[in-house]
Amino acid sequence: MSVTNPPAWFRQFQTSFVSGESHAFIVTGDINGYAHEGVTQRGLLITALAHKREVVAIYTLGRGITFPVPSMREAAMRLLGMEAAGTPTANPLAAALAGLAGGQGAVDDPFTAARRPTAALDLLERLLLARAASGAVAVILEGADLIIAHLSVGKGAMSPDDRTVLATLRQWATDRPIAGSDNPIFLFSRELTDIHADLREATSGYKAITIPMPTRDQRVAFVQWYRGHRAEEGQPIALDGITAEEIGTLTAGLSLRHIKDILLLGAQAGGVSRELVTARKDAIIASDYTDVAEMIESIPDAALGGAARLRAWAQDEVIAPLREGRTEDAPKGVLLVGPPGTGKTHFVRWLAGAVGFNAVALRSENILGGIVGESEKKLKTFFGFVRSLAPCLVFMDELDQSDMSRRGTGSGNPVASNLFNQMLQFMSDETLRGTVIVVFATNRPDLIDSALLRFGRIDAIIPVLLPDEAERGAIIVAQARSQGAQIAERAVATLAASTPNYSAADLGAVVRKARMVARREGGDTITPELAQRALGLIRPNSPATADYYTLLAINACTDAEHLPPAYAGLLTDRASLQAQIAAVAPDAPRVAEGPRRGRDL
Repeated sequence: MSVTNPPAWFRQFQTSFVSGESHAFIVTGDINGYAHEGVTQRGLLITALAHKREVVAIYTLGRGITFPVPSMREAAMRLLGMEAAGTPTANPLAAALAGLAGGQGAVDDPFTAARRPTAALDLLERLLLARAASGAVAVILEGADLIIAHLSVGKGAMSPDDRTVLATLRQWATDRPIAGSDNPIFLFSRELTDIHADLREATSGYKAITIPMPTRDQRVAFVQWYRGHRAEEGQPIALDGITAEEIGTLTAGLSLRHIKDILLLGAQAGGVSRELVTARKDAIIASDYTDVAEMIESIPDAALGGAARLRAWAQDEVIAPLREGRTEDAPKGVLLVGPPGTGKTHFVRWLAGAVGFNAVALRSENILGGIVGESEKKLKTFFGFVRSLAPCLVFMDELDQSDMSRRGTGSGNPVASNLFNQMLQFMSDETLRGTVIVVFATNRPDLIDSALLRFGRIDAIIPVLLPDEAERGAIIVAQARSQGAQIAERAVATLAASTPNYSAADLGAVVRKARMVARREGGDTITPELAQRALGLIRPNSPATADYYTLLAINACTDAEHLPPAYAGLLTDRASLQAQIAAVAPDAPRVAEGPRRGRDL
């Protein structure tokens, strides 16, 4: 089979087939996209097969069996010893198959008539085993996930026809006469997990091949080719303040078919702009991955108030290694720990802009599904999306509240162990280092399984603690700026000095209240007097649990360099540290003088 410059997935098929490793394949991934230029993935495969095969038979539920060219249909009829189309006396086999198909289609056309899977597979199997068919036939099953029952359906609940279809497909991959016929078989499905588990297991005889999403170089080449193609047809597509290379970068995670749609939209709009590409990409991702992923909008440097230690760490251990090509020094996983509201999510948005990566958040609340296997499928889909989006920053918030952070023992959730193992496998993949950075965030690191926390999966555990007075001042200024408010310097000093153990979220609430009070009174500036009034109105709960969450974060830290000097010494005596945690836990008995505050530890 000869294809000029074939993609990697096709070379994988060739190697496996020619070596005799397998003759039956499950093809998943970007099956609906383009291989290159104007050639689809299916078109490439069919063209290559047609060079060496008399017959390429394609079965689709609802359409029956079709062929790329009419001569292949005639060859198939000949291999089965059937009468040619249009002959009044139809072969009994054709009549019988037409009957199995429910009488749909003409009796003299058993292929389009065989729409029901049992009828179609019976006919295709006869082709595969035809006496003269060795090396002459290739079979493609489109939408294989629709042809056989979903993996959640147990065999006992299957209809007799479904069980027959499953048994037939299993036999195709292991039956010696079929294996010896040198006729390849392909099952196409977008998701591997949509294929019945019996066909996916290692002993099934089927080899799974994934068609990956295009790389940046492939996306750039496609943009250049398609614009050239349109120009030759007298329908040029202009670029409005953006280059083909930039389009290739911005469209990470999209297929070439998606990129073609974007270019066509640009042609209608008078030019392809950065805004058009970004808006269309967000819409595509929202449509295709809305259940599992949400794109994160980055924020500018000025929007991150305070966080000097976090900035310094990110610059030294994330940004610099990536910019200098030292990918081996970049962390694969990072865990942000600390009290609620300290700006962990805000920091991730800043980091996404600082490193220049795509940024996406896992919607963990939508992962758990009610059907067996659905949760695993959703998480696998998310991880596949992340790989296609690389370089990518991934954010998983409130990790402690997800069954993905624990093995599932004692959780009562039967799929928790599977999700946890998927997480471990993804985080252990060294090929992702430097191209995918996963940032987790939690208030309760003590609830996360230690297997996920080990080095090599999570390389840095960074405490994000409550701000000191100087940091509170910077946060207040940033909050006022982001809220479009003016604030007097003395008001900043007043708020910063009066809010020990306030989180960034608490400070934002105080600024918001002061701004609203100022507006009600006809002013546009937060004065010291208004700041004091806002302090009297906003009474956050955070200070009551500040010590507890702060100590949990310190205890989780595995590198004293990531702690403020005042706290680093606490790691030298873990037993004493854990005793302090127990003493200030929310359910611990309170002594008369009350709990100590975080800055007095």
